[in-house]
Amino acid sequence: LTKDKLYSHLTRNPGKRAFRAKKRTSTSSDYQKTEAERLMRLSKKLTGSSGEGAEEGSSTAQEMQIDEGSETQDDSASKPTPKVTTHGPRMSGREVWKASKRGIQLRRAPSTTVWHKRSTGKPQRRR
Repeated sequence: LTKDKLYSHLTRNPGKRAFRAKKRTSTSSDYQKTEAERLMRLSKKLTGSSGEGAEEGSSTAQEMQIDEGSETQDDSASKPTPKVTTHGPRMSGREVWKASKRGIQLRRAPSTTVWHKRSTGKPQRRR
Protein backbone atom coordinates (compact mmCIF):
# COMPACT_ATOMS: atom_id res chain seq x y z
CA LEU A 1 0.00 0.00 0.00
CA THR A 2 1.17 3.48 -0.75
CA LYS A 3 0.97 6.26 1.78
CA ASP A 4 -1.82 7.93 -0.23
CA LYS A 5 -4.05 4.87 -0.13
CA LEU A 6 -3.23 4.14 3.49
CA TYR A 7 -4.44 7.54 4.73
CA SER A 8 -6.98 8.37 2.03
CA HIS A 9 -9.94 7.77 4.35
CA LEU A 10 -8.68 10.54 6.61
CA THR A 11 -9.00 13.16 3.89
CA ARG A 12 -12.61 12.36 3.02
CA ASN A 13 -15.26 14.77 4.20
CA PRO A 14 -16.99 13.11 7.17
CA GLY A 15 -20.12 15.21 6.74
CA LYS A 16 -20.58 14.03 3.16
CA ARG A 17 -19.87 10.43 4.14
CA ALA A 18 -22.47 10.59 6.92
CA PHE A 19 -25.05 12.09 4.56
CA ARG A 20 -24.50 9.35 1.97
CA ALA A 21 -24.77 6.67 4.65
CA LYS A 22 -28.04 8.24 5.83
CA LYS A 23 -29.38 8.19 2.25
CA ARG A 24 -28.49 4.52 1.88
CA THR A 25 -30.30 3.50 5.07
CA SER A 26 -33.32 5.81 4.95
CA THR A 27 -36.54 4.01 4.01
CA SER A 28 -37.85 6.97 2.03
CA SER A 29 -34.71 7.18 -0.12
CA ASP A 30 -34.30 5.79 -3.62
CA TYR A 31 -30.72 4.89 -2.81
CA GLN A 32 -31.88 2.40 -0.17
CA LYS A 33 -33.20 -0.01 -2.81
CA THR A 34 -29.92 0.06 -4.69
CA GLU A 35 -27.98 -0.50 -1.49
CA ALA A 36 -30.17 -3.49 -0.56
CA GLU A 37 -29.60 -5.05 -3.99
CA ARG A 38 -25.86 -4.48 -3.68
CA LEU A 39 -25.81 -6.14 -0.26
CA MET A 40 -27.76 -9.12 -1.59
CA ARG A 41 -25.31 -9.58 -4.47
CA LEU A 42 -22.39 -9.31 -2.08
CA SER A 43 -23.86 -11.76 0.41
CA LYS A 44 -24.58 -14.28 -2.37
CA LYS A 45 -21.03 -13.94 -3.61
CA LEU A 46 -19.55 -14.36 -0.14
CA THR A 47 -21.78 -17.27 0.89
CA GLY A 48 -21.06 -19.01 -2.40
CA SER A 49 -17.30 -18.67 -2.00
CA SER A 50 -17.07 -19.92 1.61
CA GLY A 51 -17.47 -23.69 2.05
CA GLU A 52 -18.82 -24.22 5.58
CA GLY A 53 -20.52 -20.89 6.18
CA ALA A 54 -22.52 -21.20 2.98
CA GLU A 55 -25.26 -23.29 4.59
CA GLU A 56 -25.93 -20.83 7.41
CA GLY A 57 -25.80 -17.77 5.19
CA SER A 58 -27.87 -19.29 2.42
CA SER A 59 -30.82 -19.97 4.73
CA THR A 60 -31.02 -16.31 5.72
CA ALA A 61 -30.49 -15.26 2.12
CA GLN A 62 -33.32 -17.59 1.03
CA GLU A 63 -35.61 -16.16 3.71
CA MET A 64 -34.82 -12.67 2.51
CA GLN A 65 -35.49 -13.72 -1.08
CA ILE A 66 -38.83 -15.22 -0.08
CA ASP A 67 -39.80 -12.02 1.72
CA GLU A 68 -38.72 -9.90 -1.23
CA GLY A 69 -40.41 -12.29 -3.67
CA SER A 70 -43.81 -11.79 -2.07
CA GLU A 71 -43.41 -8.04 -2.37
CA THR A 72 -42.22 -8.19 -5.97
CA GLN A 73 -45.19 -10.32 -7.04
CA ASP A 74 -47.55 -7.59 -5.89
CA ASP A 75 -45.43 -4.98 -7.60
CA SER A 76 -45.19 -6.99 -10.83
CA ALA A 77 -48.98 -6.88 -11.17
CA SER A 78 -48.74 -3.12 -11.54
CA LYS A 79 -46.53 -1.59 -14.19
CA PRO A 80 -42.79 -1.51 -13.37
CA THR A 81 -41.51 1.69 -11.85
CA PRO A 82 -39.20 3.77 -14.03
CA LYS A 83 -35.54 4.01 -13.13
CA VAL A 84 -34.87 6.91 -10.79
CA THR A 85 -32.34 9.38 -12.11
CA THR A 86 -30.16 11.39 -9.77
CA HIS A 87 -28.72 13.64 -12.45
CA GLY A 88 -30.01 16.96 -13.62
CA PRO A 89 -28.95 20.18 -15.32
CA ARG A 90 -25.85 21.72 -13.76
CA MET A 91 -26.47 25.38 -14.43
CA SER A 92 -24.58 27.65 -12.06
CA GLY A 93 -26.45 30.35 -10.18
CA ARG A 94 -24.74 32.99 -12.26
CA GLU A 95 -25.86 31.42 -15.54
CA VAL A 96 -29.43 31.08 -14.31
CA TRP A 97 -29.46 34.73 -13.22
CA LYS A 98 -28.10 35.89 -16.59
CA ALA A 99 -30.64 33.81 -18.46
CA SER A 100 -33.54 35.14 -16.42
CA LYS A 101 -32.30 38.71 -16.84
CA ARG A 102 -32.16 38.37 -20.61
CA GLY A 103 -35.29 36.25 -20.91
CA ILE A 104 -33.38 33.38 -22.48
CA GLN A 105 -34.96 29.95 -22.50
CA LEU A 106 -32.99 27.74 -20.11
CA ARG A 107 -31.38 24.75 -21.74
CA ARG A 108 -28.82 22.30 -20.52
CA ALA A 109 -25.60 23.71 -21.84
CA PRO A 110 -21.95 22.79 -21.48
CA SER A 111 -19.90 24.64 -18.91
CA THR A 112 -18.06 26.45 -21.71
CA THR A 113 -21.15 28.41 -22.76
CA VAL A 114 -20.15 31.76 -24.21
CA TRP A 115 -22.74 34.45 -23.53
CA HIS A 116 -21.32 36.94 -26.03
CA LYS A 117 -20.46 36.53 -29.69
CA ARG A 118 -16.86 37.70 -29.70
CA SER A 119 -14.22 38.05 -27.04
CA THR A 120 -11.82 40.76 -28.16
CA GLY A 121 -8.16 40.40 -27.38
CA LYS A 122 -8.31 36.65 -26.97
CA PRO A 123 -7.21 34.24 -29.67
CA GLN A 124 -9.71 31.70 -30.89
CA ARG A 125 -7.27 28.84 -30.43
CA ARG A 126 -4.11 28.12 -28.55
CA ARG A 127 -0.94 28.88 -30.42
